[in-house]
Amino acid sequence: MSARGDEEAVSLYLLAGLATAPQFMESFRGALHAILEREGFTVRTSQLLFPYGDWSRRAVPQLWEIGRDMRLAPGRIIGRSIGGRRAVDAIGAGWRPEPGKAGRIALIGHSGGGVAAVHAAWMLHDLLGGPPSPVVMIGSPRCRIPAAMRASTLFAYAGGAEGAAAGRRADGVSRLGTFGGWRRDKHAPGERREVPIIGKHADYFREREPFINELGLTNLRLTLSVVWPWLRERI
Repeated sequence: MSARGDEEAVSLYLLAGLATAPQFMESFRGALHAILEREGFTVRTSQLLFPYGDWSRRAVPQLWEIGRDMRLAPGRIIGRSIGGRRAVDAIGAGWRPEPGKAGRIALIGHSGGGVAAVHAAWMLHDLLGGPPSPVVMIGSPRCRIPAAMRASTLFAYAGGAEGAAAGRRADGVSRLGTFGGWRRDKHAPGERREVPIIGKHADYFREREPFINELGLTNLRLTLSVVWPWLRERI
């Protein structure tokens, strides 16, 4: 642990998407937690949240809630977002962030969890003030990002991997929805980056064969190599 004060402590939340297995993002959470501590940050907490439920809940209600949240205009997020509200409630249940004393809160969502992460960050910004929390959307459907959050939001999606998967645009979920506007990107995140994983939508965090490229890099390592440098500049 470092000597940084509580005002600089980092709280890390990973938000799962539709009907997700309980341990699906756990390796990624643990890897990010370890990097933060190795880089000298105090990690107040790191947790995996399920804003729409896990695989024990029926998928149809989860799909409806994610779809509803995806369509919310920025001005209607506060008070209307289902996944965002559940995430904020879960964060508040673990500790009570206070204005000016919350440190940095980072939210990383996979699939529909990315939409909930955007909405939760906007609600936290409304509650706590200060700069918006950094948000990473991994393989997420598109939703409209509030203007004040665009610079603090990264949209990461599966691109063409090396070798057998070269050229494959495997993650169709990241093409669902819209960022809004007549050009469909008026409310887009400030940055969009391709992750050269092997596999499909559910494979960003794989660590074993066949999800290891010819350089010996796992999908999880490749996803970290995109997410961490961006996140490091914003916490």
